[in-house]
Amino acid sequence: MSTLCPPTIYLPPIAKIACFSVTQLLDALTYLQSLYHPEVRGSRRKRVQAPELDGKRNSSLRHEDTSEVQVIRFDAFERSYSIRWLTALIVQLEVRQELSYSGEMLVQQAASLLAICAGVAAAGTITRNFIFGSMDGQRRVETQLTDIPLDNDDYGSVGAQTWGGACVLAEMIVEHPERFGLDWSSCGAESRRFNVLELGAGTGLVSLVVAKLPNMFLWSRTDFHPSVLANLRSNVNANFPPTHDQITSTHSITTHFLDWSSFSTTPQPDCLSYPFDVVFGADIIYEAQHAVWIRNCLKGLVRRPSDDNVSPAAFHLVIPLRPTHTFESSTVESVFLKACDVDLNGDADLVILSKESITCDAHGDDTRGQGLGEDVEYVYYKIGWSNGRL
Repeated sequence: MSTLCPPTIYLPPIAKIACFSVTQLLDALTYLQSLYHPEVRGSRRKRVQAPELDGKRNSSLRHEDTSEVQVIRFDAFERSYSIRWLTALIVQLEVRQELSYSGEMLVQQAASLLAICAGVAAAGTITRNFIFGSMDGQRRVETQLTDIPLDNDDYGSVGAQTWGGACVLAEMIVEHPERFGLDWSSCGAESRRFNVLELGAGTGLVSLVVAKLPNMFLWSRTDFHPSVLANLRSNVNANFPPTHDQITSTHSITTHFLDWSSFSTTPQPDCLSYPFDVVFGADIIYEAQHAVWIRNCLKGLVRRPSDDNVSPAAFHLVIPLRPTHTFESSTVESVFLKACDVDLNGDADLVILSKESITCDAHGDDTRGQGLGEDVEYVYYKIGWSNGRL
């Protein structure tokens, strides 16, 4: 869509909805989706070329989050008209005797948008479909996630929402799984148990995306807040129903409570008692103590180096550089030394093996006081064991 128009102008007339094709109606729903249900803020990396999926560029219709878009998005009359239009579409489709598969999809998408426009999303409950693909188009991963409201503004329940850091990390993993130790052809995982863990999994985006990659064997995901854990389990079941044939005796997905602050003094479940080959964390450093607590957990969770012909284990962390949390972000580099600063004759320790800056467009659904047209900055750390004495 080259020209920005309000719903009253862009949408097909209500009285003539039946005269429009499925393709035209899908275009109208995509327009409303981009206007009233935008993507997660700061989740779109800046790069020269987007991945291709099935020979097509992996891009979707979206509005730049300008002041003009916000005026339309929060215009009560335009939203009211959109609700009437969606209601009319659903009614006209449902009165037909037999709905085709495309018709059923139209009804489902329209009903979801109707709930959003009517105010369900304002209460914090949002369901999104995420699609990630490799640059060569050979890999495609789809997952559906539900965000739930925060518990009475409880800061500990922020994992109930999907944050941009998880989107960035999930996208990077699908594009280059071998970069994150997920190249099983070279790590010998086919002949042994391969264990993956996510700390502070939140809604579970990173966990679910990795679990849908080929040959994943055992996945554990952890969080702290009760409502976040309940939503995490719900998202896991939505993507991997208990009867799903992908979950077998060699493919396990588990969800557990984990208190970072008491990891070393509290008994842990059996699934956290063995070392992990890969550990992920996205946007989990937002308090001053978090980096210290996470390091203490990792010392007992990350597999230590051995003489076996196995790729070294690592912790992959993506954090945003929020102006309001500058000190908290800086604690990563004060708690974890750089590999070049470690005494090779001393005891082995967890160190920063590499660091990468990532810039994202600040498009998305969080426009409250964030400014317009600005970028969102992230840092990706790869952390692993130094080559000291074990």
